[in-house]
Amino acid sequence: MSQKSFAAITFAGLTVRFNFPNPVYLPSEITPFLCEDVSFPDVEYKVQLLKTPLPLGQEPAASCNGMRIYPYKESWLRVYSALTAEDRCQVACFLCPDGKNVLYYPASRWDFYSGELHLLHLIGIEEVLMRHNAFLLHSSLVQLNGQAVLFSGPSGIGKSTQASLWQQHLEADILNGDRCIIRKMPDGFYGCGSPWAGTSKIYRREKAPLKGIFLLKQAEENSIRRVGAEGFGRLFNQSIVNTWNSDFVSKLSNMIAELMEQIPVYELSCRPDEEAVRLAYHTLFEGGI
Repeated sequence: MSQKSFAAITFAGLTVRFNFPNPVYLPSEITPFLCEDVSFPDVEYKVQLLKTPLPLGQEPAASCNGMRIYPYKESWLRVYSALTAEDRCQVACFLCPDGKNVLYYPASRWDFYSGELHLLHLIGIEEVLMRHNAFLLHSSLVQLNGQAVLFSGPSGIGKSTQASLWQQHLEADILNGDRCIIRKMPDGFYGCGSPWAGTSKIYRREKAPLKGIFLLKQAEENSIRRVGAEGFGRLFNQSIVNTWNSDFVSKLSNMIAELMEQIPVYELSCRPDEEAVRLAYHTLFEGGI
């Protein structure tokens, strides 16, 4: 792939543009999301190289997941811990309400960072998505009959396994195996592929109207039930949440509540077999319960 001084990717109906200080090679995981129309991006990130650390001058509002969070007016600055044991340089992301964000990298280490870019895990995408009525959910996503179906739950519960079974037995298309985007659009909620796919390595940028969500539970016998209010907490816990930002938490809570009013959410207690697939399909697409 040729070097580029900028790149634009699209997912969940959004266009995100990156502006680099010099030409770089793009990582393979963003290739399926590249787009040519970059005139009017929804979000931008400008890469700036630092010769000295950012003057922080205050205590962080929060520290979590290897980063420190600093408020600045209506914006947030994320300062990340070193990504390697040898790297003690500062990397940061400044998120602005107008979508004109900045990524900071140490100039002395730009060769390392531009080689890997580390773009997608350092851009605070959950904050950006929330500003566009969307959020990240730990889930696998399949598309069937032009509609999206999500399987959600903690790591190791069988999300990607269920997606693969739907592909095998129903010829569904897998759009993502780990972190999908749910976006509220004028005509309803959509399930969207994303560049964050974990070990599944399945990256698709398609989106489809959301038909239903299955909260997975491993069991010796297959069964299914429509969940009530308890489903809210389970969806919230599998979402990427900026707990230090009360406005974010409020918006996410309202969005999940609205999602559950419009989209059926089921608990699928199941084995990894065809019977579980048929039970879930019958319930969702044929009104089984």
